[in-house]
Amino acid sequence: MFFRFVNNCLCVLLGAGALFFSTPLQAQRLQVRVTDETGASLPGATLQVAGLNGAGAVCDADGETTCTFTAPGTYRLEIRYTGYENFSQAIRIARDTAVVFSLQPNQVQLNTVVITGTRTPKMLKDVPVVTTVISSKEIEKTGAINIADVLQGEIPGVEFSRQMDGQVVMNMQGMGGSDVLFLIDGERMAGENLNNIDYERLNTDNIERVEIVRGAGSALYGSNAIGGVVNIITKEAERPWSLNVNGRYGSNNEWKTGATLGFDRKKFNSLTNVSYKSVDTYTLQGTDPLSSPSIIYGGRTFNANQSFRYDFLPNFSLKLRGGFYHRERDYTETRINRYIDGTVGVVLDGNLTDKAHLRADYAFDLYDKYNFYPRAALLTKEYSNMQNKANVQLDYNFTPENILTAGAEYFNETLMSNQFDTTSEGAFRKYMAHTAVAYVQHDIQFKKQWYLVYGLRMDYNSSFRLPHLSPKVSLMYKIKPVSLRLSYAGGFRAPSLKEMYSNYDMGGMGWFIIYGDPNLKPEKSQNVMLSAEYAHKRFSLTLSGYYCHTRDKITTIYNLRQDTAFYRNVNMSHTAGFDASFMVKLPYGFGIKLSYAYVFDRQKEGGVNVSYARPHTGVARFDYHFEKGWYGLGVSLSGRVLSSLHSVAATSSNDENGKPVYEQVHYPAYTMWKLNVNQSFMDAFSLNVGIDNLFNYKPSNYDLVSSTSPGITFYVSLSVDMDNVVDLARKKRKR
Repeated sequence: MFFRFVNNCLCVLLGAGALFFSTPLQAQRLQVRVTDETGASLPGATLQVAGLNGAGAVCDADGETTCTFTAPGTYRLEIRYTGYENFSQAIRIARDTAVVFSLQPNQVQLNTVVITGTRTPKMLKDVPVVTTVISSKEIEKTGAINIADVLQGEIPGVEFSRQMDGQVVMNMQGMGGSDVLFLIDGERMAGENLNNIDYERLNTDNIERVEIVRGAGSALYGSNAIGGVVNIITKEAERPWSLNVNGRYGSNNEWKTGATLGFDRKKFNSLTNVSYKSVDTYTLQGTDPLSSPSIIYGGRTFNANQSFRYDFLPNFSLKLRGGFYHRERDYTETRINRYIDGTVGVVLDGNLTDKAHLRADYAFDLYDKYNFYPRAALLTKEYSNMQNKANVQLDYNFTPENILTAGAEYFNETLMSNQFDTTSEGAFRKYMAHTAVAYVQHDIQFKKQWYLVYGLRMDYNSSFRLPHLSPKVSLMYKIKPVSLRLSYAGGFRAPSLKEMYSNYDMGGMGWFIIYGDPNLKPEKSQNVMLSAEYAHKRFSLTLSGYYCHTRDKITTIYNLRQDTAFYRNVNMSHTAGFDASFMVKLPYGFGIKLSYAYVFDRQKEGGVNVSYARPHTGVARFDYHFEKGWYGLGVSLSGRVLSSLHSVAATSSNDENGKPVYEQVHYPAYTMWKLNVNQSFMDAFSLNVGIDNLFNYKPSNYDLVSSTSPGITFYVSLSVDMDNVVDLARKKRKR
């Protein structure tokens, strides 16, 4: 009944001349039926005629509609239906015509081009390395405002929490922040807090997609990729000109405003993005009235990013990028933490010949931390991390299925920290490390079903006695609609300058001293992963298992007699797990995504397992999308389920040998749900309304491993594409 009502309304509009149909005696009629690949009708599919001011119609319950043209000619029809690839075809209208168009399902992003797993562009379906992609559309569906929301809402086994000093830390299936390498367009990020990067630097407004490769990525990206790589790919302009402005207001007086300006003119491409966010300080109070409150410090964050690309030759482009980041955290009434970062990068990319492709790039990143005392107008620097990286890579295509990649890289890092000793002048010491790299990779496809990637990387760090070798082998066998993947990789994490040279009075109150060790060895891992993927039409199922063994783990050992903690290589860890992911796009705009992860993580310290990885986690998302003419509606209900965790924590006492005494701790299971409703109008306006922590979950006590949500929260956001507003105004004037 609904679709018949819609069709009748459209007929009235057609008769009134609101669309492109007319009723002259010589009119030609086009009867259209839209189906899926099986021949089943697709009711509600939208049809538009290019060049006729966006004129179009909506198919009825039988997937049919009729268009009338006032003059013969060739017209381009564009058909869209949620869950299917957009369809476009030119058709000659000379008399009454009936046609049937068959749409192909969008196979859950399998045609997305990714680069992280192999460093060479490949479609996701052809990558031998298990890779997860989160697109900008997926981010918009859930209303995520930061990278923690993005990852926790899409990947099971990821948990962000807050530890000492209120800093954000991450655990991804037993791997901490120091074991997972975060990249922006393939480049490392300077600066860290408690061995985690500053996640506030990652602005979701500027994200095109996020590529996650689990397992060791050291063969391509070196140190810190021992447990996986998260590569954030930023946007580029796609239209001659575009301007988006947006704003958001949420609980705890959270304000966010931003704008993105883009130009894509012939050889020149530019994208400018700025954003500002502020939030008040608020307190987390558990349901247990005797629990201690936790403070989430408010503050202000400003991000600005600029990228230029100039295609100066038919096969060569030069890309420049720069960024500025400024964050203030209201730590106390008299002290503000200030974080400032600046980045510059240049990339030369192009084809030397039909077979040889060259990429050369340079990146600079400087991250500083300050303490600002407003009453005294005093600013003191306590941390400065500077990184320089230069890389040259050559890809040689013997054939499109046989590619050899070779590259060389130089990486330099300088660190000044308040955790270091001071010079005779009273300034904090500064230390430097150099790394020289050479890597080679062979990517080959044979017999149309086998895909093999193998490679070797050599890192020589000024802290090593000998060069470190990182191998990898990934094999995929495809027999549609099934893909089988098997991979092995060696990973490593070089000791950080902080771990080697610390001389720090913990807390600045004489609690105890933390000493580094310049003779630390790199952490080394062996990783194996096996996966099976079934993808057909609108359905996808992926199963994977993995095992990772790491030795020479770096940790601190506390000596009671000396009242001192020392960085040492002592631990071994064993991490194994199983993942399952299910996605389906149903008719009428419905979609379901379910993922589950089990992890067994064993990290021995003092004879006990000190892992904080929850053994069972899951994520779920239920989507509905409806689009008709100028109006679109999207509803997304997403949730996370986390099992309980039994672990241990060191007490304040030690045994007679000076070793820590541990006690059992229990972290309860919990679930968090989020509802996001998005409405779009005329392809120019987008209104988001959301409720986070839908069922108002609060733990009995906010601890180091628990939710950081204060309870149920709300937000509303509005986004306007000014270029589309201008287009609408022009079309209205023409009418």
